[in-house]
Amino acid sequence: MTAHSGVPTVLIVDHDVGLVCWLGEVFTEIGLQAIPAVNCRQALAFSDQLAADVDVVAVNPGLPGVSRMIQTLKSAQPNLKVILIQDHDDEPNRAPPADATIERPSGWQTISRTLWHQKLRGVLRLLNTNPPPGEGTPARI
Repeated sequence: MTAHSGVPTVLIVDHDVGLVCWLGEVFTEIGLQAIPAVNCRQALAFSDQLAADVDVVAVNPGLPGVSRMIQTLKSAQPNLKVILIQDHDDEPNRAPPADATIERPSGWQTISRTLWHQKLRGVLRLLNTNPPPGEGTPARI
């Protein structure tokens, strides 16, 4: 957990600013501190500037520099958990190693905040990140 606040911290990294902001809100609503970034370089800079102990990184595996970013974060935080934010048609073989995956909402799909609260709590529970109590789902959502 983050040393400064006692609240788990998630670093959210994706080129889609809307998704990053939305996921940040959802993670915050279930009790985590969220740090948004739109690329891997920005994520590393924010992590350094904020001196944040990052517990979880939720990242788009297609971003340039993602493997190096994960390696750099894990060298500072060996217990870091990695959640990949994948598109429905992403090839799993091309993704860096991860502890869990979540599927990005697509198109005009109706997005239920309550359902996403449950999904993220479930993933975090499986990763032993101790989110607040709630219903959960398997690590692939």
